[in-house]
This record gives sequence, structure tokens and C-alpha cells, in this order.
Amino acid sequence: MTFERSFMNFVQILSEEDVTPEIAPSALTDIAKVYSLRSIVAIISSLKESDQSSEPDVIVPLFGPVAENEAPAYLFKHTLAGRKTVTFHIYLHDNRSWNEEEYQAFAIVVDILMMHTERFLLSKVVKDSALTQYLTGLPNSGGFIAYATKLCENKEIIKFDSFCFNLKNYGLISRRYGLSEGDEIMKRYSQKLREFCEPDEMVAHFGGDNFSALIKKERTQKFLDYISSIEVYGVKNEKQEEIKISAVTGVYAVDESLKEPGQLISRAAMALSYAKNVANKPYVFVNKAMSTRIYRQKQIEERYEESLANDEFRIYLQPKVDIFTGEIVGAESLARWFCNGVVLYPTEFVPILEQEGMVASLDLYVLKKTCEFITGWTKKGIEPVPISVNFSRRDLNYKHLAKEIVKIIDDMGVKRNLIQIEVTETASEDERILMTSFLKNLKEKGIDTAIDDFGTGYSSLSNLRDFPVTMIKIDRSFISSESAGENDEIVLRNIIHMAEDLGIKVLTEGVERQEQVELLKSVGCHYVQGFLYDNPMPEHDFQKRLIKHGYSE
Repeated sequence: MTFERSFMNFVQILSEEDVTPEIAPSALTDIAKVYSLRSIVAIISSLKESDQSSEPDVIVPLFGPVAENEAPAYLFKHTLAGRKTVTFHIYLHDNRSWNEEEYQAFAIVVDILMMHTERFLLSKVVKDSALTQYLTGLPNSGGFIAYATKLCENKEIIKFDSFCFNLKNYGLISRRYGLSEGDEIMKRYSQKLREFCEPDEMVAHFGGDNFSALIKKERTQKFLDYISSIEVYGVKNEKQEEIKISAVTGVYAVDESLKEPGQLISRAAMALSYAKNVANKPYVFVNKAMSTRIYRQKQIEERYEESLANDEFRIYLQPKVDIFTGEIVGAESLARWFCNGVVLYPTEFVPILEQEGMVASLDLYVLKKTCEFITGWTKKGIEPVPISVNFSRRDLNYKHLAKEIVKIIDDMGVKRNLIQIEVTETASEDERILMTSFLKNLKEKGIDTAIDDFGTGYSSLSNLRDFPVTMIKIDRSFISSESAGENDEIVLRNIIHMAEDLGIKVLTEGVERQEQVELLKSVGCHYVQGFLYDNPMPEHDFQKRLIKHGYSE
């Protein structure tokens, strides 16, 4: 997802920063592009009922310039520790507005900005006040950092894991019991946390329902189990009621990469945000794989456009074969990225490009190169075969995609029946509608289409009926077992017969063994693609194979 990737990059960069009010531009670069951000300004105000209500508002420019005499496009308001409000003023380029999905997604970004702002404000408080949270008596962020600094200096921090956690549905508890009793419940909850800790461990309260902890590694799972359901009580109408409070948690297993104590909070907070907003799990651990993945994805995003312009992507061709005659009846174009001497396969970069909304340019690039191949064969007197090109489901959001495909084919002077467009089936109703329209547009223009990985979706048979395609490619999972059973054979035979009755050709992917060929012959499948015949190969090697027309029995 574009948002998920941009969000993780944002949190990763932010977590490495010093605690200052401004956000480094690099942290919000990706998100700014997606959401047309011009600037973000935080205005910090004291609540009227607080003892600081006479203090003037504080204006903090977080990103971009401070707009003057201009109404913001959006406002997000948060309460900070029951004493202050932080209002984020969002300004966009060119009078841009968001849809509801974009608004909800950006609200998650604001949550992280709120945590950043809170860290900054609390870091100031540390210099001027005690290191204890006023309500619960637990250490506040300053107390947490002070204690963590000592552990770092003593080389003891490696023995601990760092936690950031929020309480599930605490707002509902507070509304049910009122502010006063809600505070008492928070005190009781905090006392339970305190009781769990051993003398060298700590739990900190940053205000609201935001907590952090440093727990010895051997007790990490015990702590996660403990905070999954802590029993306290609330008083309503002079009666005690049992309450079970659960937490959502991010865990950073402290390692040698720790540079400064603030990362104990920021890295665990990154995992907390992922647990809440992406994974939807009660807890998530930060791990090297997550960090490496974020870094790797960032590299791919940054290098992609330049690499595409420099022709670092090479197109390989994998033959499609008629197993009854050995004849090559077509091929599939597949991209390989030669990046700094390393070959990257589609599984490494396509999902990232899909998430960033960048994959359409690659798919169109592959189409252009494929048309160049066909044109070159024709000029050499080599009879071409139809070549298929994959287009991502994410491309379907481009309104004029079918028109762009036809234009490229026609401009290259390639016959339309020599190009086949492949898409992967989907279970999403919205995507089904877009896909049906896309496939119909191509069919009307005389371009063949195929459904890739057929049989992996939730509604394959209805797709067979509804999608106007000329071919389905049966997923390799149908024949991948060492010995296909009777049920596999029955399913395959019926899919093939239904497709043929509908005038749709059938090709099976992933053929690697001769016994798979025999199975497919027995059920009436004529066309296959797989390593048994050839791996994907450079164009000059495929050309040699094309001249021979196929494979001998």
C-alpha cells in the first residue's frame, strides 16, 4: 500500500532524529508527495480549566513555511495530558482536498506527529520539573530517559527490552466513569504495573494512555501476557465494577544498534504504530528484518525512476508451449532489474512499486520493449508469436490505461493480435468492476487478455464467467504436489472443459516435471509454461528458440 510504505519510512526517519520541534523534510517527503502537503503547523494551547490557561499559544512550524492569513485545509485537534491542546493546521498545494480514505490515513500520520510533539514538549519539562508523571506517580518521559541513560552508560541496557503501549478503549472507560473516577482508575492501573516490576525495571507514564517500559529480556513474554488483561475496578453509583484493561504494544528488543536512549522510545513506538494501524495485532516486535526491509524499500523507491530511464531493467521471455506438438505458441515478458551489478527479481521490487503507485510506468515500459522485440523479429523475417505482458491490478485505477496500451502497440507498428495483456484475478468487488471494464475495453480494440494465477482468488469460477478474456493461466499450485491426486485431476478437467465451452484457452503455469505434462495431457490442457521447457531468457536466446519453432519430443 502507498500509505503503508510512506508511513513506515516517515516513522523510521523520525525515530532517528533528535527531539526538536521541526520535522526533517526527508521524513515527510514521500507523504508530502502523496497528500500534496505544503506545510504543517502545530498550535499548542492550554485548556481553560488548567492552571496554565493564561499562557499564550505556542506556534510550532513542523514542516514547510508558516502560512499567513490563510485558512488551513484541515485541522486535527488532540489533547495533551489533559492540560493542553495541540491543533495541527494542514496546508495543501493547489487547493487539493482529500477523500475520506486519505483523510483517515493521514490521521495516523498526525498521531505520530502528536507523539513527536509530546516528546518535544516533555523534553522541555524535564529541564524544569521533576521526572514524575503528576497523576500516576510513575516516571514521565524525562524519568524514563534519565534511567535509560544510566543503563546505557553502565552497559546494562542490552539486558532489557523496551516497550511502548496504549490502552484499548480507555476513552470508553473514561466516558463511562467520568474524568475524576477515570483518573482514579488510571492510578489503580499504574499501581498494578508498578507491582509487576522488579527493582531494576521501570514503567513510565507519558500522559493519557501512553506508557513505556524497560523490562528484562527474560521477562518480556511474561510482561506481554500481564498487560494483555489487567484487572482493576471502577466506582459508579457507589458500587465497584470490575474492569479488565488490555494494551496494544510495540516492543524493541534492545541490540547493539542502539545509539542513544531516545531510540528506546522511538523504535518501540514504531512497532506500536505498526501493531495498531497495519498488523492489527496485540503486540509487534521491531526486528532487523523490518528495519532492513524499510531501508531496502527506500532504496528501490529512490533509484527506480533513474533506473528506468537508464534502461537498467532487462526484459526476459519465457516460452509458452503446446505440449502435444512441442510448438512455441507464445511467450511471457518478465522484468529483471540489474541494479549496481545485482539482479533483482519482480518479487523483490514489484510489490514496493505497487504500494507506491509507481508500477504502471514499469508495465508500460515492458510493453514498449516487447513491441520492440516483435518489430525486430519481423524485420529479420522471423515469424513472431503472441507475447503477453503483465499489468498490475493497481494500474486499473488509471482511467485511460487501455487507451495508452493500444497507442503504444499501434505507434510501434505491431499487430494487436501479437500482444496479450495479463492481469491477476481479484477478490475485491471494486477491483472486479475496474478489471471487467478494462478487459472489455481491450477486447473491443482487438487485444487478447488473460487471467494470471487463476484459481487463487475467492471467486475464480464467476471470474471465468464474467471476465471477457481469451485465456486463463492456471496457477502452479494445482500441479505443484509431488503426486497430484484424483481430486486435483477432477478439478483441472472441469475447469478446462468449462473454459473451452466458453471459448477460453487454458495454459498451466509452473510445469517442471514430465509427469505433470502427462497429467495435463490427460485432462485436455494443451498449453504450458515452466522450467521443464525453459527458464525466462534474454531476447537473443529466445530468438534462437523461436527460429527452431519449438521443442522436439
